[in-house]
Amino acid sequence: MNAIGIDDQYVKSMKVAATVRAGCLARSLGLSQAEREDVQQEILLEMLERAPHFDPEKGSANTFTGMVSEHRAAEIAKEIIKNRVRVTTFSDFTGADAANDEYIDGVPGEAAEGAVPLWGGDADLFANSMALRDLETSIAYMNKEQAALFGLLESHQDLTSACRASGVSTATFYRRVSELQMHLRMFGFKSAA
Repeated sequence: MNAIGIDDQYVKSMKVAATVRAGCLARSLGLSQAEREDVQQEILLEMLERAPHFDPEKGSANTFTGMVSEHRAAEIAKEIIKNRVRVTTFSDFTGADAANDEYIDGVPGEAAEGAVPLWGGDADLFANSMALRDLETSIAYMNKEQAALFGLLESHQDLTSACRASGVSTATFYRRVSELQMHLRMFGFKSAA
């Protein structure tokens, strides 16, 4: 036992769990080395805070630290994805004039290009923001092949031209599209009818 009442086995389990969870997040979210180290420290801190709740008679240190690290890693992933959505959502307006400027883009009374009035139309902004969040999450968990196909479909906007541009056989292309649809379904997106 050390000064804070944690035995060596718990410390070893903490280090392994934090390293594994931070590595998984770094790979799936594309984190830099510095971000990965920050995530690892966050997970270690959580396990230290929860150490008094560990009871070796109820389970092993590996099981306890594994569960604590998994939960904290999920919270961190949510925070990272939420921040990325915010940055993505508002990055289109960098350099635009402020809405309260007397002359927006040099013309009085007209909105800046790309600005959409929130009071116009009857769009369900909550549903749109949730869909955007779900899409960002699904993109974050795509493998390289799925992300490349998603980008190809996004740029071509129809399957026929995307298939031609993909450079793979038609059967391979449509199999990958089917796999991408399955991936998107995991995050709440249904296929178009």
